[in-house]
Amino acid sequence: MTTLRLAGLTRRFEGYLAVDDVSLDVADGEFLTLLGPSGCGKTTTLRMVAGFLNPDSGDIWFGDRRVTEVPPHQRNTAMVFQSYALFPHMSVAENVGFGLMMRKVPKAECDRRVAEAIEIVSLTGLEKRRPGQLSGGQQQRVALARAIVTRPDILLFDEPLSNLDAKLRERVRIEIRELQKRLGITSIYVTHDQDEALVMSDRIVVMNKGRIEQIGEPDSIYRRPRTAFVADFLGLANIVDGALEAGGRVNTPIGALQVADATDVTTHQVKICWRPEDMKLAATGQQNRITGTARHVIFRGNVTEVRLEVDGQILRAQVDSDQQIRDGDTLTFGLAADKIRILA
Repeated sequence: MTTLRLAGLTRRFEGYLAVDDVSLDVADGEFLTLLGPSGCGKTTTLRMVAGFLNPDSGDIWFGDRRVTEVPPHQRNTAMVFQSYALFPHMSVAENVGFGLMMRKVPKAECDRRVAEAIEIVSLTGLEKRRPGQLSGGQQQRVALARAIVTRPDILLFDEPLSNLDAKLRERVRIEIRELQKRLGITSIYVTHDQDEALVMSDRIVVMNKGRIEQIGEPDSIYRRPRTAFVADFLGLANIVDGALEAGGRVNTPIGALQVADATDVTTHQVKICWRPEDMKLAATGQQNRITGTARHVIFRGNVTEVRLEVDGQILRAQVDSDQQIRDGDTLTFGLAADKIRILA
């Protein structure tokens, strides 16, 4: 297992600042996800860790070894790509063992490690098949086995599940996470899928325009976003402008709302946010009451989403799916003060 440290990484492409002074520490055995929209710098950061790109400035450390200018084949990393990148003319076993063959590992050792890796990803019995004879999920497992068979210090994932359908993605991401825990390999995972990030990660790094917006454990980032970008990108959020008064009272276009913690806020004009599931239909005993008109009711299986018009502003709320709500209904929600976050 290896710690990873990025210190002030910066990378430009023809004047475009793709990664802007990114510093980050990744612990031994940690599964860390770089999350953000297209063009935010997450894949460029990953490729600099792999050695496929050199930073314009900054340093990369694997443990106490500086690897900033070390070529990819000398870094002992392994990459799992979005496109799988399997050789179509090779069997499963040959694809998995290709990296060992290039390292000139003795045949007996190579065969043993290939069989072990294939067993770990539950593909035993399919060793002689070619990629074209496998499902998408099986091909992704072959790519994963090919990565772990080399026993890398750091395992890198570049949006590896993007080509799978939704149900298969849910299963494979759990398999990847369980495998990573079992092997204890330090891993960096790049995705724009918020669900993947929440389910798989020890910590999430939310990136925007080449910079880090927030780092933290999934629950912390979801429940306590620091900026409007993080609140809006990671899950659903209601974001409202307001004026902070004494005692934690915020005057907003939808009325005055009480927040639980405003002690560290030094500005008068603020943005506040809360999650749709934090709005409780007809709840009593809470400091904040919000009444509006249902303008769009969306059934989502286990929950019903309500677009609520309040004084000309649309809020999002979620209620149990057994609640009978129709467009045009007047609804009152309770919102606990400690569910409202003041954003930077």
